[in-house]
Amino acid sequence: MSMSIGEFFLQILFCVGYASILFELGIQLTHLLNKWYPWERSIGKRIVIQFGIHSIITLLLILFFFEIYLRSYFHDDTLYRQVMIIGIILCVLNNAVFTAEYFFHKWNDASVRGLELERLSNQAQLDVLKLQLDPHFLFNNLSAAISLVEDEPKVAISFITKLVSIYRYMLSNKSQHIISLQEELDFIKGYLYLYQTRYGDSIRVEIDEFSQAHKYGVPPLTLQLLIENAIKHNMFSLDEPLTIQILITDRELIAVKNNKSPRLHKGIGLQMGLKNIEQRYLLMNEVKPVIIDKEGSFTVEIPLIKLSDQE
Repeated sequence: MSMSIGEFFLQILFCVGYASILFELGIQLTHLLNKWYPWERSIGKRIVIQFGIHSIITLLLILFFFEIYLRSYFHDDTLYRQVMIIGIILCVLNNAVFTAEYFFHKWNDASVRGLELERLSNQAQLDVLKLQLDPHFLFNNLSAAISLVEDEPKVAISFITKLVSIYRYMLSNKSQHIISLQEELDFIKGYLYLYQTRYGDSIRVEIDEFSQAHKYGVPPLTLQLLIENAIKHNMFSLDEPLTIQILITDRELIAVKNNKSPRLHKGIGLQMGLKNIEQRYLLMNEVKPVIIDKEGSFTVEIPLIKLSDQE
């Protein structure tokens, strides 16, 4: 059947308008579903829902044009089938584009978070290394080791061994974002040993036993920062010792708690350390730490991260 020039141009306008409408519908449908059923809920279901709704709208649009609005102009069955097939193809392509867009943004956000997390982790490592390499810290520990060599050689050997293990731990885990809780606790016991050897019963430590510690993790040096803050910002003596408790709760939390006896001159180290820990948890999409500041005690609850979730 011959086609007039008017019908030819009308079909071209129809095809252009048809494709434009389908694309715009895809954009609006994506915005709507992002609010009603976001990708994070279930990527597979989201693809099925978006493709299904888009296909139904496409079929209704075709029926509207061919059966109601422009029935007298579009009476070619071949064109009808072609438009139907093209509509389905456009639905597939449309959904493929928006799915790819989601994955691209997801990958980009993950990359940005990873870089920021690495920066914070490196900064935390640098801050701790600066702290440990402080001349006063080295002088005090070396002086303690020298005095122990003369009076208690066996204790001196243990003291120096623990000191070396601290540096080994920090250097070997400087590129890690998550470390086994068991490793962190073992490190903390060695770290606290130095202080308890120097200060004796002025510092008392209580650590809960946790048989599942190897199944959970924390950002490296998290506990060390909290314990260092407790020692740095509180006064203590044999008569009024500093008591540090590391407690495991039934809510998959580890809490570092200490009694309070604030020094007269307060520094900013506490706020900086807590802020660094909080930012690292946020970048890992984890629940941020909870701070409980009471009159006689200070507690920070750190969420434990299941190591299987990080694999």
